[in-house]
Amino acid sequence: MMVVQQSSGSSLRVDGADLFMFKRGESRMRKIGYLGPKGSFSEEAILLFLATYSEFNETPPELIPFPTIPRLILACNDQTVDWAFVPLENSTEGQVDVTMDTLGQTEHLFITREFVHPIDLCLLTHEPMQLEQIERVYAHEQAIGQCRDFLAKNLPHAEQLTCLSTAEAAHKISSIRENWAAIGPRRAAHLYNLHLLQERIQDITLDATRFVLVGHNLAEMSDGEDKTSLLIIAENTPGSLYHILGQFSKRHINLSRIESRPSKKKLGEYVFFVDVDGYVFAPLIQDVLWAFKEENIYVKLLGSYPKAVPNETVF
Repeated sequence: MMVVQQSSGSSLRVDGADLFMFKRGESRMRKIGYLGPKGSFSEEAILLFLATYSEFNETPPELIPFPTIPRLILACNDQTVDWAFVPLENSTEGQVDVTMDTLGQTEHLFITREFVHPIDLCLLTHEPMQLEQIERVYAHEQAIGQCRDFLAKNLPHAEQLTCLSTAEAAHKISSIRENWAAIGPRRAAHLYNLHLLQERIQDITLDATRFVLVGHNLAEMSDGEDKTSLLIIAENTPGSLYHILGQFSKRHINLSRIESRPSKKKLGEYVFFVDVDGYVFAPLIQDVLWAFKEENIYVKLLGSYPKAVPNETVF
């Protein structure tokens, strides 16, 4: 996908495909998928997200939990659900690789919103116990990374086992009366009748995760500040990335984020995920996209959407 062009009428044209503008106030019930099960941080975040944005209030969407992020995004790609609400990056552990990789492999999906949710991690057990008694700790791999210092200091003896989500970890220890613990949100303790042994065990107090809402339509330009996310493939030649970044720099376009991932096609080839300030149809961003097209640089539009409002951001 090289260039995004605006066509006549109310539709957009993206690499030959017609996409209608983001519609508000749909009368039929829509479905939003999230990383479940109930009690996960994703569920906690999506409930707050829906309460924040008025366009979802008229007809509240049905929430559908999924066991993994790839299955969730692919279900959205196949239109099993209308939107996928997925974690994209964490202020401590960085990007969520599986989200980036799966988004890069899908077609005709776009990020339509972003939402920054503060994360408070808790140590949960089936009953009160001493830290020295805990033999195992279950958690999502991101949660383990976010509590690395706490685990090393307080539970160096405990075996660490990963689960698909923090809610799954909580559910696992709730059904077995062993000296096991889980890392998860307070809501999971309530849902699974667990004891809240310690709160806020994350290493960084102001820990937050950036979630994105992915759907089939490109969002409209907002009344405030927008952000555009792109996937760019650079040739494996000296100065290629420098040249790409220079296209943004000489037009004074701010890059708020750049991450690299293996292309999964051949060793040494990488794709770059870039966030830039501004809406995709802004003249300067269009100039950059045209320049990339003329130089046969592959660019895929991942979305153009409103920036998270300041009071959602804890950084």
